[in-house]
Amino acid sequence: MSSMHSYVSETPTVALAGRSRSEWAAAWATRLGLDTAYLLLGLPAGTIAFTVVVTGWSTALGLAITLIGLPIALATIVVSRGMANAERWRAALVVGSPIRGRYRPVTTGRIIDRLKAVFADAQTWKDLGWHLLLLPIGIVGFTVAVVCWCWSLYCLTFPIWFKITPAAADFGDFTLDTWWWALLVFTVGILTLPMTVALVRAGAAGTGALARLLLGADTEELEERVEVLTETRAGAVDAAAAELERIERDLHDGAQARLVALAMDLGMAEERFARDPDGARELVGKARDEAKHALAELRDLARGMRPALLAERGLAEAIRALAARTQLPTTVAFDAGGRLAPAVESAAYFVVAEALTNAVKHSGATRLSVRVSREDERLVVEVSDDGRGGADASGGGLTGLRKRVEALDGALRIASPPGGPTLLRAELPCAS
Repeated sequence: MSSMHSYVSETPTVALAGRSRSEWAAAWATRLGLDTAYLLLGLPAGTIAFTVVVTGWSTALGLAITLIGLPIALATIVVSRGMANAERWRAALVVGSPIRGRYRPVTTGRIIDRLKAVFADAQTWKDLGWHLLLLPIGIVGFTVAVVCWCWSLYCLTFPIWFKITPAAADFGDFTLDTWWWALLVFTVGILTLPMTVALVRAGAAGTGALARLLLGADTEELEERVEVLTETRAGAVDAAAAELERIERDLHDGAQARLVALAMDLGMAEERFARDPDGARELVGKARDEAKHALAELRDLARGMRPALLAERGLAEAIRALAARTQLPTTVAFDAGGRLAPAVESAAYFVVAEALTNAVKHSGATRLSVRVSREDERLVVEVSDDGRGGADASGGGLTGLRKRVEALDGALRIASPPGGPTLLRAELPCAS
């Protein structure tokens, strides 16, 4: 179906430029056939839609003071959305592919929040507007298609049957009963055929454009996308700032302090070499130990920025190494194929690392599980434990992870009911 849509979505003159006349004629015939079907279906669709929404909303408003009005209104909205989706598919006859609609996602919070999400959705009321307009538009389109094609077919076929059915050529005091009249009517049909084609094409294209305007969500989707990108960009900046602050803090409190102590020990050892060689050697040994600790902390810091194992051997080995270092028994199931983009691998690694760390510290779990897989064009990372649950999704650690994931256009969710278990799920785009 998609190939047909892409074929008929262009005007035949453009789609078949440079091809034979037969192909050009076939394209126009296909185009006009789809336009005619779209206009003819508009009347029954408009009648059904108008009847349903008017009946539903009038009943709901009439019973608004009772508890029955609200369920009727919700049921009307559900049916209206179903009819709107059917209209989006019907519009593919004209616009080439089904129109994409977008409704505000219903939250999983309180009932009042769900009702607000439904009634505050602009697309709900745009659907209602389309259903109310569809009946008069359908009547006009149906009339244009029927009258234009009946007139053209009558004129073009008149020479064939005016002798067979004389009544069709009898207009009271005026009768078309000669071949000259037949040829004249045929000529009129030829001359007015372009007008028929133009009216049918214009009616279908205009109705399709209005359907795209009311049933489509291109502008709203773009605005929503801009808002999401603005939020995720701000989140990415915050996450980067927090990461930089952590690195500075670790350097200042760890490696830098040890290097300062190392310099002081070496300075004191230098002063003692002449008068106290044994004490100087002891200070040199202490300085060597400080150097080893500083190097270890620098390696840990570098591993926290991008682990060497992740860069060298990939996400699977890095996650297995994390699981091996975890204090609780941890199983790993990895089914994500080969190497991924570095940003995706880093985000997935830190999701697993933070989730395992939080589970060990706070969950009271006895077992942990990590599962990494690919679903279509997304990398799915799941970390679960059998702990007591109650994890706070708005906590500092999870908020930082969420910002890191959303910066890549991903999503992070956590299910942690009281009593457990806890499941953290991150989805990251990883198109090949």
